[in-house]
Amino acid sequence: MRKALISLSMVALLTGCMQTRYITEQYIKTNVEKHTEGEYSTIRTYTVFKGKSYNSNSYLELTGYKYRDISKLVIGADKYYPDRKQFETDQTRIADITYIELTLEQCKAILQNYQILQEKINKEKPLRNEEVYHDYTVSKDLFISYRKAKGSISSTYIEFWVQGEKFVVSTPIIMDKLRKFMDYVKVTPVQNKAV
Repeated sequence: MRKALISLSMVALLTGCMQTRYITEQYIKTNVEKHTEGEYSTIRTYTVFKGKSYNSNSYLELTGYKYRDISKLVIGADKYYPDRKQFETDQTRIADITYIELTLEQCKAILQNYQILQEKINKEKPLRNEEVYHDYTVSKDLFISYRKAKGSISSTYIEFWVQGEKFVVSTPIIMDKLRKFMDYVKVTPVQNKAV
């Protein structure tokens, strides 16, 4: 019993103290920015959101970038799956990271359409054992969604479905941060070429 409590305490401590991940930084620095031997390169990044999904042990990052004449948003989403146990106490987890890029128009579409989804879902009156979803498709790899069941608060959390995996985040927090990113894009100049 004592060993179990110590183990649970350690797990809680370690997961509570986990440092912020930088999965989008890795993607942007290795897949977006071009590095040529003997040349300089500059890129601007803007952290929009980093945090755990409310529905599971998954993690979501949104980071904007300006590189040369391009401004986009990268979504990095990771899920953890238990690996097949090799021995009785094996706690091995496998991380599956998905990346998608959104144009500024697609970011704007999220901001323009989430409130329409909220209005629709708030009008719903689901029956017992029924769930109602209202979705907006942002790209082939992303749709946003609200879900309502009988007696639930419907629009506090928005679901980001990234390549078929659901990530649940606070609507006011994510939308406020996405608006700030769009304001940043408007006022910060894009660098046209590496110097």
